[in-house]
Amino acid sequence: MIEIKELRALRGPNRYTRHTAIFMVLDIKEYEDKPSNKILGFSDRLIDLIPSLREHGCSIGGPGGFVQRLKEGTWAGHIIEHIAIELQCLSGMEVSYGKTFCTSQDGIYLVVFRYRVESAGLLAAKKAVFLFESIVKERQVNIKEIILELKTLREKDMLGPTTWSIVKEAVKRGIPYTRLNEDSYIQLGFGANQKRIQASMTCQTSAIAVETADEKTRVKRHLKQAGIPAPDGYVASNLEEAIAAFDKMGGAVVVKPDVGNHGNGATINVSSIDELKSAFQMAKEVHPFVIIEEFIEGADFRLLVVNGKFIAAAKRDAACVVGDGQSSIKSLVDEINKDPRRGFGHEKVLTQIEIDEMTKRLLLLKGLCLDSVPEKGEKVYLKTTANISQGGTATDVTDEVHPDIRIMAERASKIIGLDCMGLDAIGSDISLSPKESGVHVIEVNAAPGFRMHLEPTSGQARNVGKSMIDMLFPKEHIETPVIAVTGTNGKTTTSKLITHALKYSGKKVGLACTTGIEIDGKAIFSGDYSGPEGAKIVLREPTVDHIVLEVARGGVVRRGLGVRMVDVGILLNIGTDHIGKDWIETQEDLCLVKSTVIEVVKESGTSVLNADDESTMSLLDRARGNIILFSLDSNNEKIISHIGNGGTAVTLVERNVIIRTSELDIIICSIEEIPITLGGIIDFNISNAFAAIGALYGLKLSTDQIRNGIMTFHSSRTQNPGRMNLFDFKSYKVLIDYGHNSDSVRALKKLLPRISDGRKTVLCHGTGSRTDEQIIDYGKALASVYHKVIVTDCDPRDREKGETANLVFQGLIDGGLSKDSIELILNEDEALDKLFEAAGDGDLLVIQIDELEPIMSNVIKRHHRALHKS
Repeated sequence: MIEIKELRALRGPNRYTRHTAIFMVLDIKEYEDKPSNKILGFSDRLIDLIPSLREHGCSIGGPGGFVQRLKEGTWAGHIIEHIAIELQCLSGMEVSYGKTFCTSQDGIYLVVFRYRVESAGLLAAKKAVFLFESIVKERQVNIKEIILELKTLREKDMLGPTTWSIVKEAVKRGIPYTRLNEDSYIQLGFGANQKRIQASMTCQTSAIAVETADEKTRVKRHLKQAGIPAPDGYVASNLEEAIAAFDKMGGAVVVKPDVGNHGNGATINVSSIDELKSAFQMAKEVHPFVIIEEFIEGADFRLLVVNGKFIAAAKRDAACVVGDGQSSIKSLVDEINKDPRRGFGHEKVLTQIEIDEMTKRLLLLKGLCLDSVPEKGEKVYLKTTANISQGGTATDVTDEVHPDIRIMAERASKIIGLDCMGLDAIGSDISLSPKESGVHVIEVNAAPGFRMHLEPTSGQARNVGKSMIDMLFPKEHIETPVIAVTGTNGKTTTSKLITHALKYSGKKVGLACTTGIEIDGKAIFSGDYSGPEGAKIVLREPTVDHIVLEVARGGVVRRGLGVRMVDVGILLNIGTDHIGKDWIETQEDLCLVKSTVIEVVKESGTSVLNADDESTMSLLDRARGNIILFSLDSNNEKIISHIGNGGTAVTLVERNVIIRTSELDIIICSIEEIPITLGGIIDFNISNAFAAIGALYGLKLSTDQIRNGIMTFHSSRTQNPGRMNLFDFKSYKVLIDYGHNSDSVRALKKLLPRISDGRKTVLCHGTGSRTDEQIIDYGKALASVYHKVIVTDCDPRDREKGETANLVFQGLIDGGLSKDSIELILNEDEALDKLFEAAGDGDLLVIQIDELEPIMSNVIKRHHRALHKS
């Protein structure tokens, strides 16, 4: 039996695609030896069950390609990928991209495919596995039930047509969107430049106006006072009052709750006391106060007004059947639902008519049931409102609306105070003046649906979403720049340096990084927020005008990048760390993960890459936007070539930091003037500073702003805690640095002799999430740098306490360090005490531990005591 070993949604750009995708790890077990051409009758049974798979292209790139692969012989993972894609398409969620990857493990495949609705995509993955095995074993399956399950999830979780029309128009204009809940609550744009909508209700919609629109009596009073025709009526709280109102009206009436929506509890054309009693009870169940108003003969029209301007109009017809004198109401409904234009929920122009409680009660009110046979030509209404979602139809009449009725609708929107309003009116002919047509406003709606205008049953479709975006973003959208920083080492320092420089130039910056989340320099959350969850928090923040995101490998691998596009993407370096985890099996795999950040750079944006790192430069062709390279060597051939081709670079010339183009050199400062380089001796911080300068230049900050930002950022515990924080204890020095992999240790090997000539002792630990080989290699690297090593175990992850420390110990021994120079102390406090006890004159103590705060506080207290004694 095939096993799904992992299944998750990649909700942002990832190593496989720039779009959302389902990621599945399959163990196909015995099917590793049974491709499709070796399973008797499999291909025919599969195509018989899902004939539309014939249209799938594959290696040949056109329809029939997949069938050809089936006949030639292809493996279970690839087949399951295609089934999952087609199940979504058959359920009204058109997707096409899919890819199946083999791995170094027999029978293990990675299956990736696009989705439109996450819940449906995940279910499609499971059902695809189920269908594959059912077809192999010749079990009967009901494909229609599976598709119905997927359609149900689609209707539950997919953005509705109203919301999607607004989102789609925003995306056209380059405005990013974020879904804030499982419904229709959407953020358009980031930071201080964002707007929010919930379907067609906006962050600008007046709460008073919404409350007013909900109260139908209140609306009618306001409209009548302004000379806008509305039906006469009364409000009743009990049946006696309702009967009295009915008697006063002297004709057919409409009975509806004073507060309600979607026609719930409403009954039209009530013409007898018996009908009134039933209708009153229905309305009373929705709201304690019931309106009894005159029934206006005529057609039902919906007029849409956005930002005080008439936008569109539709003539609506409620779901109904017309008798033929022979067929029952149920049979007539079934026949209507055969119309190919009708589908489940929002999947087609029209929705199938559902026989629900509203339908049964309406029929009962008229003395009918589903088995009743209407006379030929008799129209029987099945719903109280003409909503398309309840099976109604709509005809676009935008161009027919009389100018006076347009003005009437616009006035009504301003009288009620709604920025987006649906006005329901009854009249004989919308092309005539209000007096000639006898038009009356029945009610107004906050958050009106757009479907009838976007996809009318007949007539011209109207792009009403455009009007909403025009209202929300009346001028050209001011973007909130997003800067994303990735690499093996240096991400946090570079992110914090950019954040500091932007803040120093007067910007309000949101930062998500390994040490937490900061908003305008204030710490909001502590902990590791370098994944997509941290990005979400900062992207939602309405007080910032710039956003800086540290991007860790793990978040991209497990959930995808937390943002669809960035203004600046920075790739610092790519080591060998993490190879062997999360299906990253080669350096190339790791490069593809890291390249995500530079592949999502906007066309108008900037990619910043390290020309001194070979793996980084292998991705140069994947970088988007304007490309800025940085190098510590101005004679770097890649830098010279890039500048010769009209590019820009940040480099070092005679100890001066230069932004160089083919036309000029811009001097920023001397290398010694950058505090985080400790007078120009820390090469990796010189690289980090160059990356930051490239990013700031790409953001079009002035030279003075770049210079001031770079020259005022220090490796201090306040500005950059845990990154090259150096404490002078007079007789010895203590360095705290986050470095936790072999590459960072080797970088320190070159630096530490520049800081101190003395004996060097380190307190460190391995990281349990690495492979055994990587942890051992970390130990070997430590052995080449330090005279004494104290190993603790504060990041075991899924390993037993002490297991990681023992692997580091093994690496230290393999690296040539004697056992006498190694201590394993699993308690971190005891390990720290031991470190300081061992300190001698001229020594350099190095602390490399993840749990920064308790260690930092301890060291600061010791430092204060040492200074006080001296």
